Amino acid sequence: AGNVSAHVATTVLGFVGFGCLVTRCCVAVCGRAREESARAVSAAAWLAYAVAVGAEVPGSVGVSCGCVCLFVALASARADWGWATSAFAVAAAYCLQDVAHWYYGEETYQAHSWGESGALDLFVEHCYYLLPLTLSCASRETRAVASLLPMALAAWANYAIDSDSRWGLPFMSTKRRLLVGKLQTKTEREDMAACRAWCIARGPSETTTSHWWVGDLDEATHAAFERLVQSETIRALFRSKFREGYVVEPVRGMNELYVSASLDGGGPKTSDDVFFTQHVDGPFCFFPFASVYRCILALDDNAPGFETRFPNARFGLEARSGDVLAFDFHRESHYITKHNRPLPDGDAKFRIVLKLHYVAAPAPVFWCCGRLLRRLSVGYNVLFRSLFLATIAPTSRLSALTADLGVLGGTVLYNAIEKYVGYANLTYYATVAALALAARDYAVFLYATQFLHYFRYIYTYYDRRDVAYGQFQRDALLYKTVAITQLLWIYAAPSLRLAPCALPDDDAHRLGGRRCAFGLDLPLVLAGYAVSLAATNALGIDGTYFGIELNVVKADYKFVTKFPYNVFPHPMILGQCLAISAIHLARHVRHHYPLLAPIHIALYLVHMLQEIFDFHDGVPWYRRHPAANAHPPPKRD
Repeated sequence: AGNVSAHVATTVLGFVGFGCLVTRCCVAVCGRAREESARAVSAAAWLAYAVAVGAEVPGSVGVSCGCVCLFVALASARADWGWATSAFAVAAAYCLQDVAHWYYGEETYQAHSWGESGALDLFVEHCYYLLPLTLSCASRETRAVASLLPMALAAWANYAIDSDSRWGLPFMSTKRRLLVGKLQTKTEREDMAACRAWCIARGPSETTTSHWWVGDLDEATHAAFERLVQSETIRALFRSKFREGYVVEPVRGMNELYVSASLDGGGPKTSDDVFFTQHVDGPFCFFPFASVYRCILALDDNAPGFETRFPNARFGLEARSGDVLAFDFHRESHYITKHNRPLPDGDAKFRIVLKLHYVAAPAPVFWCCGRLLRRLSVGYNVLFRSLFLATIAPTSRLSALTADLGVLGGTVLYNAIEKYVGYANLTYYATVAALALAARDYAVFLYATQFLHYFRYIYTYYDRRDVAYGQFQRDALLYKTVAITQLLWIYAAPSLRLAPCALPDDDAHRLGGRRCAFGLDLPLVLAGYAVSLAATNALGIDGTYFGIELNVVKADYKFVTKFPYNVFPHPMILGQCLAISAIHLARHVRHHYPLLAPIHIALYLVHMLQEIFDFHDGVPWYRRHPAANAHPPPKRD
């Protein structure tokens, strides 16, 4: 079984390397002018292979082969290794399979075929059937894990979506994905004025929002609009986030001119209210690798005082003439507020913006991920706008109910998941849960979700530049909540008889039959977490999660005199360590998970040392504030 599982893993590695070689060959034959077509042909070859071998093997094995081939097609396209790296991966896979044979004391399949007639044909046949052969011989758990490889790739791809997150690891600090700039050249100003004049000539409503597709424009205004779409200022903004190796193209089917209007708060709810509710514009948050950006370009001085706010980035902007604000259409939660001001007379009372859209994806997968997301986004935008316009001024109870529950209710629910969990995190947890079920081992999920918050603390504390603070705080709280909830369940459930104790009989005999009853560990657990909660209360949530270091909390480093900081140093971390050590005292925890608590404590202490010496990519606090040496900053968790 071990040899077969090793062969499944090395076969996947070899196939990815071979897939990269096939892609290189296709691109070399077709040339750069038809590179996307060449990459599509390479990926299609894997799907054709899956269909061919699937027709010759049992159904479950065929499904597993199809899932692996889908993974290989996407993974090799995204990896886009060069000739040398691809060849090395193939050679490494071949050699590692021989190592597996040696380690498990089994003969290789080719041990008696080399040197005989037809050996080459036999080798090719062996390679062709290697994947279905290994999967058919593998255990059900190994086959299930192999079938989940596309899901695992999708989870990784939801983190690896721009140049700042190319590693795609959930514990790395998340950078702010907003792009802010300003159009200032004479030509850009003239084009903005032309678009605004066209809108005013159409007589926008003063009580509801007004929308026009770019296709509604006359020829001259359309040309001005297109020059703004292709503005070098906007292109430079996207190059700052999607650097070398990424393709950024306009999504013209979503572009529109938009006029804001004051809403009557005393009237019935309409779909216009959605703009003042925290919301995510698009539904394709799970789409791998690619992003569609909505780019707001202000055409005037914004006399009504509308401000767009982004809670996950802790950022807001009252866009005025020439201001550009771009954000992920499918992932960025935002809402609009209005500063009530006396409105000027005439056309200046309107706030008019252009909504420009762009799709960004890594060049090797733009042909599939980028183009498909663009098509899906355009289709969704057209359909949703039809619903939006139908409910902007409800004329019946049904349309009012649709506006209230359909548009607004769906928006609130969809946004709540992003605000408190995050769709990328949801994908990660779902993937590791599926892998744990496939492997029939809860420890897979446990250890994959226990320590994420420590690594996020350490990484974010070190790399503080342009962190999306709201998202960092959300993720840190989520990771810690999931981890501590499981830890407390493992500790308390057997003692509360909510789960079996499952201690060996000799342990039960030594305990006098008490097995998993609470002991001295319980008051220590309660005391440790009580101290930690008191420390959080003293610092506040933002202060606890690096608010000072990340310039969210405007305060100098100083000693906190409130309990428990006036009793002993580092109370938050030490309180947590006390509680986790007490959990480790419980015999059933030590028996089933002997390394769980020690890893927790070790990572806490590593982070504590990082804070004591202020180890980060910059100047330590004690060098910036020499007078504060006698009173170092409080330590958190």
